[in-house]
Amino acid sequence: MKIMHLTWGETPRSYGVFGSQVIAQFAATRRAIPHSQFLFASGLPLIHSGMAREKLGYISECRKIREALEDIPFQLLPIYAPQNLVNSSSTSFRWLHGPAHWHLARLIKRFSPDVVHCRSYHAAWAALNVRSHMDIDYRIVFDGRGLYPEEVALKKSYPNDSVDYLFLKGVEQKLLTECDMTVAVSDPMEKHFRLLGAKQCRTVYLSADAERLKPSHLVDRKSGLVNFCYVGALSENTWHKPSALLRLFQRLREVIHDACLTIVTTSDHSEIRKFFSDYSETEVRIHQSRTLEQLKSFLQQADFGLMSYFEPKTAREEMLAGMVLAVKTAEYLCNGLPMIVNCFCGGAATIVSRHDMGLVYDPRDLRTLRAEDILSRLPNATRRELIASKARRLFDYTEHARDYAGLYEDLLETSCVA
Repeated sequence: MKIMHLTWGETPRSYGVFGSQVIAQFAATRRAIPHSQFLFASGLPLIHSGMAREKLGYISECRKIREALEDIPFQLLPIYAPQNLVNSSSTSFRWLHGPAHWHLARLIKRFSPDVVHCRSYHAAWAALNVRSHMDIDYRIVFDGRGLYPEEVALKKSYPNDSVDYLFLKGVEQKLLTECDMTVAVSDPMEKHFRLLGAKQCRTVYLSADAERLKPSHLVDRKSGLVNFCYVGALSENTWHKPSALLRLFQRLREVIHDACLTIVTTSDHSEIRKFFSDYSETEVRIHQSRTLEQLKSFLQQADFGLMSYFEPKTAREEMLAGMVLAVKTAEYLCNGLPMIVNCFCGGAATIVSRHDMGLVYDPRDLRTLRAEDILSRLPNATRRELIASKARRLFDYTEHARDYAGLYEDLLETSCVA
């Protein structure tokens, strides 16, 4: 079996979401299919974020990516456009493709893959268009990770009847009906894609290193402070808003007076602190984590993981929120932390409710969060181990590697029968 993983328009990095959700998972999948050939390819715009963030150091970053991929070859393909066009209009969408497809076609002809696993709408569009002009009949896995037409329309204020939004919906429809398999990252997303006519669809949740995140040296907690923990980016100009986290914590303090909050983020600490100025640094602690070991140490000391998000105001915002799972969900649960999650985060809320791993609340009526419901879910050592065990089956790299291996094998068996 020959598997090619394709990204398009993203800046590959060995760390962050790209490192954890793309590089680490593909390397784990490679280990699960030892007698196959793998190739990792990234269509990279000539002007990209690495030029501003890492500058000349991006060369070293590419070396780290190759190291993280272990024995998988890594190939960069030039895209003759600036990266900001990834959030495309009906015109600029084509600029992310065009001549760049020639480079992809050459690579595919040389590698001759059985399956091309495409992370993003742009990647799947490139693989699908190249396939239509080649003799190689490879299978295409469309791994969109989100609802791209709605995300772009929200950012650019495209109305539903605009030429640009309708164009992007047409792209989505072509990918769902012509790619051989669609992968969703949450249960609501799979349902959404199926309703839109996906040829085949499976859910594979976001990935985490469950072995490294699992709780250790647990003892039953003693009475005292209840430590609520929030992990991840926070900014008022994103969907993860410090104002929403503040309102949630204010309610938690109303019903549980001995409550404190730990925020673990690489976002601007001084800006976040402004929202929590009424609380001392003992009551609200803000930290930074650069490694999984550091993150685990903070989670280990917490009692609940929070997912405050924001309150959608429009139908489009509510639709997008309804798909959200978020990496923090996997991180909390793999460490055995029960979650308190915004009901609008459909992917996370579905998992928490289905597997009894926390509480779901409505941000429009925080009075529904009651002390007895929270305190009854305070985790002891046994409960944390149970949550972590469930989470391992849902999120672990090795589990997902087996899922992807089975998915690829099924696609190739279907093509042989056909």
